[in-house]
This record gives sequence, structure tokens and C-alpha cells, in this order.
Amino acid sequence: MNRYFTTLALAAIIGLTSQSTYAAKHSFYKDVLPILQENCQECHRKAGANFGGMVAPMSLTSYEEVRPWSKSIVKQIQSREMPPWDADAKHLGQFRNERHLTDEEIQLISDWVDQGAKRGNPKEGPEPLIFDDFDGWTIGEPDLIVTMPEAFHVTDDVYDLYTAFTVDLTDAQLPEDTYITSFQCKPDSKVIHHFNCHLLSPDKNGTLPPAPTSAESSAISPVGAGNYLGGISSGSDPVVWPEGFGIPIKKGTRVTFDIHYHKEPGPGTGVMDQSQIGFILSKEKPTRVMGGAAPLMHFNIDIKPGDPNYKIGPISQTIMKDIDVVSLMPHMHMRGKSALFEAFYPDGTSEELLRVPVYDFAWQTVYYYDQLKRIPKGTRIEYTAWYDNSAEFAEKRGFDPEQAVTFGQRSSDEMMMGFLMSAAALPDGQTD
Repeated sequence: MNRYFTTLALAAIIGLTSQSTYAAKHSFYKDVLPILQENCQECHRKAGANFGGMVAPMSLTSYEEVRPWSKSIVKQIQSREMPPWDADAKHLGQFRNERHLTDEEIQLISDWVDQGAKRGNPKEGPEPLIFDDFDGWTIGEPDLIVTMPEAFHVTDDVYDLYTAFTVDLTDAQLPEDTYITSFQCKPDSKVIHHFNCHLLSPDKNGTLPPAPTSAESSAISPVGAGNYLGGISSGSDPVVWPEGFGIPIKKGTRVTFDIHYHKEPGPGTGVMDQSQIGFILSKEKPTRVMGGAAPLMHFNIDIKPGDPNYKIGPISQTIMKDIDVVSLMPHMHMRGKSALFEAFYPDGTSEELLRVPVYDFAWQTVYYYDQLKRIPKGTRIEYTAWYDNSAEFAEKRGFDPEQAVTFGQRSSDEMMMGFLMSAAALPDGQTD
């Protein structure tokens, strides 16, 4: 009898009789694959999505592909480095391009790996996802593809290089005035940090000024490039506006490729690049023409060596008419730590529009509202950014913490920009 109770006591101590110590048994096909399909495979597949030059290094569509990476996957999802999404959890459900695993999903995958990462029965899993193959165009097959005039050699010695390449559209490329509803800047190499598109319409006589004679550009925005349309940074989505939104493009327009190349210099690091911009077009005039407030910017930056919490802002702007906000984007460089957009409404109330507690220079996300955010006339928008020049942060991001940092275009310099893309609100009672 004593031996019996001793056995029971020992079993209780080591948890053999406690269901709480045992997670449910999971298998790849039944439990893990549905999560990967929903949250990971858009990128992690052969010819996966290209987010601003960031292409997933492995495919995760089958057990054979996932099993060798299982422990690494757990580490990445438990730290929430993957899926890459930096907005505060309070914003969950607000943005349509949200990438997020629930605590329960993370625990399930972790338990699966702890239990030996079992395959399970393939018949219990979902059917494989079928992805349309548009040669890297995540916006779908473009109606107009514009390619850099010729391949550009990013030489071995380049660390940061700002360039501007132009293409004047021919009548064959764009035979009539039309409207852009979405577009994608598609990098041709892995050394592009950001890549913007500018449009310059011809004058009333149908002519354009002389094109630049040099590809290099020392300005933040190329001089004479026309209207900034948008673009991509490392890790960002292509530009897809809501239904009914768009921007006009006239025949004979000059398209400028505004590209920032960034890489580690050294022998054999040079690459060739001939990037493209793809446009989805519509002959139907949009009911909402994109516009928006100018970026909230600050140029007086002076970050001392070792400073772990340098703050800029708030920088503010008052909205002069009712607008619907389509997206928000904080922009900083390697020392960027966190960012905050706030709205102070005319009635005295306020709201955090977007808090990014852990900013990641490698994943510069544009946050697209799922439901447009109405901002009434008279609202003050404030943008604040924080920077970390400490040795600990430098070890993670790969910069010199002994450097005093000022404003500049190099990745080792800093910027402070908060982008807000919007359209004028429709009159009361009018809908798209």
C-alpha cells in the first residue's frame, strides 16, 4: 500500500497524472500547415512575394521543407521577429496588411516541435495553396511595365549610392491618358534599400524638359522628377490603393526610378541591376484622387555617441480639410528605435493612430488601414521618433555607436520622416 501511494506521489511530482503538463499531440499536416498557409507561405515559397527586395530564404510549403527549419521557426515566432510586424498589439485588426500570429498559434507550433515535429497524416491537412505566378508581381499582371533603360553596375566599393534613372513613355507604351490604381517597384537585385517612383507630366505642348545626364542623385528627391508617387523600402508592400482610388497618368509622362543602393563594400560585392515598375491601370476616372499631407520631417538631428534614447518631436501638422487616411509610415535609418503617430481632434480628444514600439530598419512597413481613417478638419497630427545609438543596439543593427549622427542619406546617417497618405473626404452623404 505504501509502495502504491509512493508511486502515485512520484507520478504527481513529475507530472505524469497532470493533463496540464501535456500539450495536445500535434502533427504537421493537421495542425501546423494551416497556420503556415495563412501566415507564412505568401513569402516562404518558391518564387515567393518580393517585399521591397526582401525575399524569403526558404520555402515552407511541405513537411520536407519545414522540418529542418522547425527549431529556427520556433525561435523566430517566439521572439516575434516573424512574421515581421512592428505595430503595437493595440492596433491588431486595424491594418489590412497585418502579419500576426496569435499566442495560441505560437504555442501550438512550439509544442509541435517539442513533441518531435511529427509529420502526421497528409490526408488530414488542407489542400496545397495555388499561387498565381506573375513573375514576382504581387499586384497581379501589370498593364504597363517600365524597365530601367539599361542595367546599372553597382560597383564593389559602393556602401550607399543614390540614383535616378528616367524613362519617357512612348505612345506605344501608353497610348492615352489613364489612371493608376496600384503599382509596384520591383527590385532586380538584393542591394536596394529603397526604390521610389516619380511622375512628370509633359507640358501643354506635350514636351518634357531635358532628362538628367547623370544617374547619381545627391538630393533626397531627384530634382525635376515631378510628383512623388510612392515606392518601397526593404520589407514593405507594393502600393495598392482602395477600390475607387487612383492617380492620373498622362501619355508622354516621364517615369523616374529613384533608387537607393546599400550594401557592404568589398571585392566581389558588385552587382548589376535593371529594376522595373509595374502599373495597374484603369480608363475609369477614380472617385478618390490620392493626395495627402506632406511628410512630417525634421532635419536638425544630433545623436551623441552611445545615446540610447534620443528623441525627436513631436513634429506636428494641422489638417486643413476633412481627409480619409489610407496609410501611415514611419521612416528612420539604422538607429531607429520606435515611432508614434497621434491625432489631437478639434473636440479636445486625442488618439494614438500608430505606435511602433520596436522599429526595424530592415522591415519598413507601410501600414494600410483596413477601414479608412477619417480625420476631421482642424485635427493636429503629431509624429515622434526615438533613436538608439548604444553599443547593445549597434551589435544588433551593425553600426558604429561611437559615431555622432546627423541628418543624411547614408544608412549610417539618420532621417526623421512620418508619411501620411490620404484623399480628401467625400461630401456628407456621398459614397464611393
